[in-house]
Amino acid sequence: MAFDIFWMNVAAVFALLNVAFVVVLLALYVQSWTRMRSRISLSLATFAAFFLVQNVVIIIFWYVLYGLVPTAEGVVAGAAPYLAAINLLESVALGNLVRITWG
Repeated sequence: MAFDIFWMNVAAVFALLNVAFVVVLLALYVQSWTRMRSRISLSLATFAAFFLVQNVVIIIFWYVLYGLVPTAEGVVAGAAPYLAAINLLESVALGNLVRITWG
C-alpha cells in the first residue's frame, strides 16, 4: 500500500529527522561519558537511547497501522496533521539541543 497521505509523509520526514538528531545526541553523550565518566553523561546517553527506541517504535507502529490494517486508514488520515505538528515541534527542540550540545 502506498503512502499517499501528504501529512503522513511530512510526519515521516520529521520523524526520520528526529531519529537522526537523537543518534547525534547519543553519540555526543557517549563521547562525553568516555572522556569524563560522569553520571550525568551516562544518564543523558541512557535517556537518548530510550528516546531513540521510542521514535523508531513510533515510526514502525504508524507504518504497520497504515500499511497493514486497511480499516485504520481513516484514523491515520485524521491523525496525520497532528502527528506532523508534534514531530515538527520535536525536530525544532532536538535541533536546538544538538546545536547547544555540539557547541
